[in-house]
This record gives sequence, C-alpha cells and structure tokens, in this order.
Amino acid sequence: MSAEWKLQTERRLLEGLTPEVLRTSDLNMMVCCGRGNPPSPASIARWQKELVISGKLKEVIKGVYLNRLGHRNVGAGAAAHHVRSGAIVSLSCVLEEAGLTNNFGDTITCVIPTHPSWPSPQIGDRKTAAGTFRFFGMPAGLVDAGELDDNSDPKFQYPRRTPERAFADWVYLGASPRSRLNPPPLDISFHELDQARLGRLVQAMEIQGQFHSWVERYNAYQSDEDVQANAATGLVF
Repeated sequence: MSAEWKLQTERRLLEGLTPEVLRTSDLNMMVCCGRGNPPSPASIARWQKELVISGKLKEVIKGVYLNRLGHRNVGAGAAAHHVRSGAIVSLSCVLEEAGLTNNFGDTITCVIPTHPSWPSPQIGDRKTAAGTFRFFGMPAGLVDAGELDDNSDPKFQYPRRTPERAFADWVYLGASPRSRLNPPPLDISFHELDQARLGRLVQAMEIQGQFHSWVERYNAYQSDEDVQANAATGLVF
C-alpha cells in the first residue's frame, strides 16, 4: 500500500490549481511542507521516478516535469521557459496549433530576447524527453514591442504568443539576414488572422517594409491560376 504522504501529494497534484510544470524542488516542497517527520530524500526520489514511469509526470529535462495528473492535456511548450530562460513559444508552433498552416511538425518553436549587454543565449535546437525545442534570438526591444493583449495569449499559463504576434515574429526573423529561418509559407490562412491586431503589431515592431514585402508575395501566390484551381476543388496545394 502506498505511503500516506504519497497519496496526499498525488491528490494535491490532481488539483487544477497546481502548476502545469513542476521542478524537483516543487515536488519536494509539496511532500515536506507541514510534515514534522518528512520522508527521506531517497524515498521522494523513488516516488518521483514512479510518477514518471506511470505517466503521471512527463519528464522534459532533468528536474523538470509536465504535471499530467492535474493537467492531462498539457503540452511540452509549457516547459519552454524552463528549458531556456526567457523563452516564449511563438512562430510556426503557435500557427500550426491554431490551424492556420498545413505544415504540421512536432517542434516547439520559441523566441528568446537578446541584448548586446547580456550574455549570448543558447539558440538552435534542444532535444528533450518531451520533444525538440527550437530557439531563435530576437532583440529585447522587439520582443516587448506592442501591447500585452496583442502579444500574449491569455488561454495559456506560460509565455506564449497570440497567432498574430507569432506571425509577426516570423515575418521579422524570416527577413533578417542574421536568422536561419525562412519567411512564413504562402499557403498560410492569412485571412483568418485578426488584421487589426496584426496591423498594430507590425507598427509597434516597425516591420512595415518586411510585412508588405511578404504580403506582395502572398497576393501573387493567391492570384496564381493553379492555386485558385486547387482552392476551388478543395485540394491542398
């Protein structure tokens, strides 16, 4: 029979108010808080391993777990800022999950703020037990440009862009000579974005030139006879 401390802690993990992502220190605190005679560190470590094996926790990197007990559908993106400090889920990952592009992948794409006076962040890919994270650097002034409601998606408990901001980030990085990222694909469901919000973000980020250049290519693509024929027949181009 499970020790009482295990049952009590797992009941707490089931509560929706517990965090989506937990560190080893968070779990240790949940077990030991208020106990005059807490279990040994070795016992707690074995219990954490049991939770991972049973799927109640999903390990992302060492010491960081997705809380599948309290948040069954939590995705790996919730742990992005634990994998790389300051990371914000953005770009293709956000647009894919919003159903705005046909190019589906399993990589969590993120932006990380940079500044000449700060240590250089680790960008590129980071493979974890929960999936691959791909990080792109962006000047801190651009990361924070615009209103909070335009930038951040309130449906998520972790730093994550709205689809419009994710698209604007992609336009900027796709046009930057210092980025390896290609511009957004032309078969994106551009008309489904909130155009008023997108316009505010383009102005705040001062990427009008890059944005209008992409829109010109998009309009030319949409005017192509083959693209129009495929759209009319319901085929995916």
